[in-house]
Amino acid sequence: MDQSLFARFVRLGVPTVMLDAQGRARPSLARLFNWRYAGLQDLPQVSARPEFRAANAGLRYDYQLIDVGDFHGRGEYEPSPYFYQNLGEAEFVCATYQYMRLLGYPAHSISVITSYNGQKNLLRDVFRRRCASHPMFGLPHKISTLDRFQGQQNDYVLLSMVRTKAVGHIRDVRRLIVGMSRARLGFYVFCRKALFENCYELTPAFAHLVRRPSRLHLVPNEIHPQTARLVDQDDEGVQSFVVDNVEHMQALVASHAARIQAALVGAPLVAGPDAAVAAAAVEAQVEAEAAEGAAKKRKLDDGGGDNDDHEEEDEQEDKAEAEEDPQSKKRKTAAEEEDEDEEASD
Repeated sequence: MDQSLFARFVRLGVPTVMLDAQGRARPSLARLFNWRYAGLQDLPQVSARPEFRAANAGLRYDYQLIDVGDFHGRGEYEPSPYFYQNLGEAEFVCATYQYMRLLGYPAHSISVITSYNGQKNLLRDVFRRRCASHPMFGLPHKISTLDRFQGQQNDYVLLSMVRTKAVGHIRDVRRLIVGMSRARLGFYVFCRKALFENCYELTPAFAHLVRRPSRLHLVPNEIHPQTARLVDQDDEGVQSFVVDNVEHMQALVASHAARIQAALVGAPLVAGPDAAVAAAAVEAQVEAEAAEGAAKKRKLDDGGGDNDDHEEEDEQEDKAEAEEDPQSKKRKTAAEEEDEDEEASD
């Protein structure tokens, strides 16, 4: 039961072709997962094309593990058995998304994924409350689980690992690889560092993640996609400041949003010489997204796009969850039973 249909074909001797090059992610991001595939190399395009060479505006690193401590005195919790949630991570992920949107990152280029259905529901609640009706933010392209996001990708991925007491089913290397290989240009993991860095099964990926600082580093006075900074630029040449915790990130977002709003309405700037530039970028982004939305509608009218099936699946999933008997959340899946066994052994 723990083998995919494709794995069974391979074991039965069906002829297969093993890919030996990837063209999805920056070479630095590919190091998070290429250890799993013998001899996996990078196609020339991921080193030569401008979007792969440019740094992520406003973000010091193209990938980073952000250590999230207890929020209001707690980490993970269970509203019902095996329905894991972590409000601190949800709020931190949301604030990071808001920060990226204020810098001009398109909403459709950012996806939020997590390893548990409970956290997915919490993330959707937080994003709806803080972003859905706000003209500067809106909702990201996807808020989904690792399992449902398999086979998909996006330019920037924010991953919430949820657990703070036991590693859970991310210990399965197949699920780990799915999480580490979804992003093209930027990948940011929100988790309890002390828990996951000591897990043997996660070592090949987390050995790279933990080499960088575990607090989010931001670069001021940059607007997407206008940064001249290169992704492999030395640390010494970049000025950055450190985000201490969730509350700090939320305060930064609120302050920056207020400055942009003041610039948009013509009021005196509260602080920050880059607010007018940011405001212009937001206005340009709104116009671009409106044009893109119209183009997408025409594409749908002409026969649909590549992500249509995934969007329809998400709508069906949301409908099924809305009609679900609340008691059904208490039923254990095979993965949840594994988590329970792990916790007992820990």
